[in-house]
Amino acid sequence: MRGRDIVLAIGGAAAAIWIEGARPAQAHAVLSESTPREAQIVFGPDLDVELRFNCRIDARRSRLLLISPDMHGTMLPLLEGGAADELRAGLHDLRRGAYRLHWQVLSVDGHITRGDISFRVGR
Repeated sequence: MRGRDIVLAIGGAAAAIWIEGARPAQAHAVLSESTPREAQIVFGPDLDVELRFNCRIDARRSRLLLISPDMHGTMLPLLEGGAADELRAGLHDLRRGAYRLHWQVLSVDGHITRGDISFRVGR
């Protein structure tokens, strides 16, 4: 290999590494922590909900739905000012029984993911 060929090979490899590194990260939002946790028993009429994901999400295009023991669904207003990877809401006047939180988030890479968290309110 001549000197010019070596320089071209090194330059090509460097360009390939630079182009690969410039691509945006591709990741779906995966729930990593939650309050309440799955199958948790909580107490009190009020509860703070916090869902944390493995990547940044677009909170303005994400949703939280609370399904009560009588199967009534209520869209929860999201609290602003949290971290870029979390959703927060406040639950009030909870009665005893089984609830389900249905979440839907849009990650910053444009993918939508959904899931459910079931929990119970005890005495």
